[in-house]
Amino acid sequence: MAMKIPEMTLAIIGAGPRGLWAAEELLAQARDHGVHVAVDVWDDRPPGAGTAYGQEQPDHWTLNVSSHVISSGLGSFDAWRATETGSTSDPFPPRSLVGRFFAESWEALRASVQGTSASGCSVSMVPERVSSLLPSGSGESPVWKVNGRSYDHVLLTTGHARFWPGALPDLLPTGLGEIPVVGVYPPEGLHRILPGAVVDVRGAALTFVDAALELTVGRGGEFLPSDGRLTYRRGGSEPAAIRPVSRSGRFMAVKPDPSGPLAAVSPAGGLSDEDRRIRLSRTSEDLEEAVAVAAHLLLAAAGGRADPHRIRQVIRGDDTDRAADPVAELRRSYAVATGSAPPDETWAVGEAWRTLYPAVIWRASYRRRGTLDGFEPLARRLERVAFGMTPPNAARLLALIDAGIVHPPQRAEVGSLGSAADTVVDAVIAPPGLVPGTLTAEVVEDSVVEHGNGSWVDPDGHVPGRRHLAVIGRDADGVLPGADSLNRSLHDVIPRWARRVIAEQGLRNCHEPGQGRCAEATVPLTGRLEPWAGSLLDDGNRCRELVDRYGSPVNVLHTAPMRRNMAELRDAGADAGVETRVFYARKANKALCFVDTARDAGHGIDVASERELQQVLDRGVPGDRVILSAAVKPDRLLRLALDHGVTVSVDTVAELARLVQLSSGAGDSADGTRRPRVAPRVAPDPSRLPATRFGELPAIWREALETAGMRFNVVGVHVHLHGYAVADRLVALEDALDVIDAAVDLGHRPEFIDLGGGVPMSYLDDRAQWETFHRARQRMVDGTGPSFTWKSDPLASTYPFHQSPVRGNWLREVLDGPVGDRGTAAEELIRRGLRLHLEPGRSLLDGCGLILARVAFLKERSDGVPLVGVEMNRTQCRTTSDDILVDPLLIRQPGAPERPAGSEGFLVGAYCIEDEVIIRRRLRFPAGVSTGDTIAIPNTAGYFMHILESASHQIPLAVNVVLEDSRCGGMAVRIDDIDRPSL
Repeated sequence: MAMKIPEMTLAIIGAGPRGLWAAEELLAQARDHGVHVAVDVWDDRPPGAGTAYGQEQPDHWTLNVSSHVISSGLGSFDAWRATETGSTSDPFPPRSLVGRFFAESWEALRASVQGTSASGCSVSMVPERVSSLLPSGSGESPVWKVNGRSYDHVLLTTGHARFWPGALPDLLPTGLGEIPVVGVYPPEGLHRILPGAVVDVRGAALTFVDAALELTVGRGGEFLPSDGRLTYRRGGSEPAAIRPVSRSGRFMAVKPDPSGPLAAVSPAGGLSDEDRRIRLSRTSEDLEEAVAVAAHLLLAAAGGRADPHRIRQVIRGDDTDRAADPVAELRRSYAVATGSAPPDETWAVGEAWRTLYPAVIWRASYRRRGTLDGFEPLARRLERVAFGMTPPNAARLLALIDAGIVHPPQRAEVGSLGSAADTVVDAVIAPPGLVPGTLTAEVVEDSVVEHGNGSWVDPDGHVPGRRHLAVIGRDADGVLPGADSLNRSLHDVIPRWARRVIAEQGLRNCHEPGQGRCAEATVPLTGRLEPWAGSLLDDGNRCRELVDRYGSPVNVLHTAPMRRNMAELRDAGADAGVETRVFYARKANKALCFVDTARDAGHGIDVASERELQQVLDRGVPGDRVILSAAVKPDRLLRLALDHGVTVSVDTVAELARLVQLSSGAGDSADGTRRPRVAPRVAPDPSRLPATRFGELPAIWREALETAGMRFNVVGVHVHLHGYAVADRLVALEDALDVIDAAVDLGHRPEFIDLGGGVPMSYLDDRAQWETFHRARQRMVDGTGPSFTWKSDPLASTYPFHQSPVRGNWLREVLDGPVGDRGTAAEELIRRGLRLHLEPGRSLLDGCGLILARVAFLKERSDGVPLVGVEMNRTQCRTTSDDILVDPLLIRQPGAPERPAGSEGFLVGAYCIEDEVIIRRRLRFPAGVSTGDTIAIPNTAGYFMHILESASHQIPLAVNVVLEDSRCGGMAVRIDDIDRPSL
């Protein structure tokens, strides 16, 4: 076969923290999926330095967020620092130390890739500034040229703009002449300021603090503790005066000490209601109201007395009475932050904004931002009180003020003070978002015009209309607030970007027409191949070795696509503001590697039998991450579920009563913690949806809950639907919400609605092929076209092997859809604080497995129909549908074929029955076929391998083997644990 997967080339422009994270995620995805990728990282600064973390920076330039949020492929910064310095006590270490951590992280990443260089991945640093980024090529394979070098994909993570239109000129004209202007970064400009100079500084925020420290302690001064505060001892080379000016004439508020008493303040009920209120807000005013309520609750929890009027003044920026004495305001803020003064409204508003920031980010991101008029000024106002200076830097600044070096900030324009300055320091850096004149702004200008400021970047970082170009970080802040945060848990745009890049590479390189295809149906249906599968099938010797070693057939499994598929559903839910949890339908495949994958990804398992449940529990899956949805639940199964706190999808009122009776001797405690966890299964109204044998009607459940008392906990509501229609899910949700509301009224606290399975997937990417197949099938059935199936089987009952939308996009349609005359599904779930649970099987295992089998014989049926006998039986690749509508592949062994090129035939199996046919469509073998060749049936992990498998004739069941630890292509093989007891 000739299915060589070509190397993908990718440029990351910017080697700062986000460039590092992107490279780590991309290479991890490449390793897992068997994609070969060559990454060039462009930056004229050292790797890891970015704009803010150069190792040459002075140690008094410190981190402005707690160090515990910083991590990389090396692990956490604090753990690394403990090893390197022996200390983790300072939550705000020097930024230069953080830069060293990022630099070592880059080296570790490069070393890990170089250690497996034979696998086809590489990372190279290009120490150049990018001056040219241009598209070259078109269609499905665009090429980007970076300084003339070609790439398949480009990611821009350029951080702070070095130059921007709002910066001051080198010489500032004033009424008293021109004054020289210097910047803060790098600090060499500050070094040109003479001792004893009068220095005006534009800006009084965090960059101003860096400038003040460099002009004082950076010149030999020293901070000394004295009576619980700091004093400043001059070094002799300081300026005579440092005079900040700004639009507000105020310093930023001081954020609380992360180890201080305010760090643990939280209202008794949390802020979940305010989080929901923000997500459901229609306007900026709604958002402000949620912050105000949260601030009131926080202040009360801290033992303070809240003044609602003052809280709203802080939110609106109307608290100008405090700005009248900015130094006193700073002292008060510092005292509150360190616990020496009671908390006030400023702290409460800042803490509310910090706590609710994930909800704010969601509400104000991407297209959702367009409905929040006034959000930008609100965010700027609250940034001052929420994301201000650290307590150590506030103490240093106050010491410099007390020493008479730093003057109180004035609300004025730089250069307009009564007495002239000798030098002006520009401490206002380029704002977040697109900055005119930058590389990013130039290359995405057309997309911004076409799509608008709020939607010129997708949630995975890609730029609409700029295929294979992505922008992540500070440049995208106008679309995604806080986009340059060091906290990797705040945004997921980088993992999404990496998944999309690798997924598109697999699609582009692994199923191109005619590439390496040695078998096809006479009416072709070409299945999608994952990169790992393409690599395996390219190695005929390895395929034969697997069959020889483990027997024919052998089920070959790989879990990386499952992780991607779970993430796709979770991301779609997150885009709608709904927490979405996936419960892998265990019945889809018995292999335990998939249970482990769901467990490790933080998802759950849906089980349908005692053995499934016991195996899942034995794999360490907690009971509260398991749902028992079995149609038949013997007492032993229910007792096992009760013993482990498993949620039971109760199918009938009688089943609920039996469960309660079984639990009556289980030591039910007064607080109800030992009560059965149940999710009543709702059967939707049969006048609106087809009748179902699963569940009870909503009215029956409402009556049962009213009469049953509180002998169980309704933790959710469950539905089981046939088919995949979005409209059906919305109807079922309406009934489920009615039962949820009834349960809440009775004192239960449900947490979720579970829509069950039926999440669609598509085996085929070619819609035209699918439509051609159906036309040919219909002609065959009508007698107007040739027969191409076994005994003219009409294949009347088959899965929709091609459909759209699938998975994530399908879920977006569900969540965006209306629920009756209420709001959208997402809004109704958010309003009630409910999670959405899904129980996919097939769609989670999309791309996760294939079957390899040996060709055993070649012969003809008595009427001359050619047959190709395969060492397997039809139950080893079959569901309850009539056939698998994906073409197999043939891996030829060396030598001339026993049947010539272009020959045809049906695949038949090992059972001694007349209709023992593996694939019921006639196949063609373009390269011929011989005994000993290997047949590969792709994408069979979901149901095909196990749902009907049988050991009739005492033929052993197929062994399940797992390919893992790919290291960018070199995969090891092991037997799945489900088969170990029998081997």
